[in-house]
Amino acid sequence: MGKAIVKLNIATYAFEEYVVEVPCKKDDVDSIIIARAWKILKEEEGGSLPYGHRKAEIIKRVN
Repeated sequence: MGKAIVKLNIATYAFEEYVVEVPCKKDDVDSIIIARAWKILKEEEGGSLPYGHRKAEIIKRVN
């Protein structure tokens, strides 16, 4: 089992930026990893995220 480092941005007035570490397999599709990252972030932030345009980018994958 590897991991991926994902940078998440939410374009609020303050422009929120987060970095999350996501466990993943070597052959996982990028969209699945990004969906897991949003889920992890939501749990870390107490169950809700601010409104705004969302953008995610996988910075690094380690297997």
